[in-house]
Amino acid sequence: MLLENALIKHPLCQPVAKRYRQWYDFMENNVEYWMADSPWHAKDHAARVLLLALILGHKKGLDDEGMDTLSLAAVFHDSRRVDDWIDKGHGERAAHYYRERCRETNIYIDAHAAFIMHHHDLDDRIGLAEIDRMYAGRTERLALFQIFKDADALDRFRLGDDNLNVSMLRTEEAPTLIEFSKQMLQQSRNELNARSGAVTL
Repeated sequence: MLLENALIKHPLCQPVAKRYRQWYDFMENNVEYWMADSPWHAKDHAARVLLLALILGHKKGLDDEGMDTLSLAAVFHDSRRVDDWIDKGHGERAAHYYRERCRETNIYIDAHAAFIMHHHDLDDRIGLAEIDRMYAGRTERLALFQIFKDADALDRFRLGDDNLNVSMLRTEEAPTLIEFSKQMLQQSRNELNARSGAVTL
C-alpha cells in the first residue's frame, strides 16, 4: 500500500491511519483513472491528497461525515484527466464519473463531495460563489472546500520546489504541513521506485 511506511512511522498520520487505509483500498478497487500512468496526476497523487485532507480534517475536528466527504473528493478528483496540464473541466468530469459509479452500485451520492470534485480545478471565486448560493450559512461546506483545496495544493511540490504559493493557502493549519508534505512526497517516490526496481539515490 502506498505510504504505508509513512503511516506507521509519522505521528501526524496515526489518528487517520485506519481511515486512510480504508479509502486507499476503496480507490484501488473501485476508481479507474484515465491517466493511470501519469507522473503527476495518478493514484499516488490522489493518495497523498487523501492523507493530507484527512490530517487537515482531523486538525479541524471534522465529524465522520465530513471526513468521508473529503475522502471521496480525494480519490475521484483527478480520475478523469485527459492531460497533465490545466485540463479545465476534469473536475466536472470526475464528479460525473463519481455519480455514475454510485448509480451503478446503488450507493448514496454525497452531493458535496461531487461539488468539491467539480469545482476543485476552477478559480476559488467560482466555488465560493456557488457555496454562498447553494449553502448559505453552512460554514462546514466552506470548510470542506477550503480543506480539500489546501490538501491538493500541498502536493504541488511534485511539480517542482517553487510550485506552491504559500500565501494562497486557505486554512491556518495547512502551512504547518508544508514540511510533512515534502517528506511524504519523497516517501512516495521511494516506494514507487522500489516497486519498479529503480535505484533511489
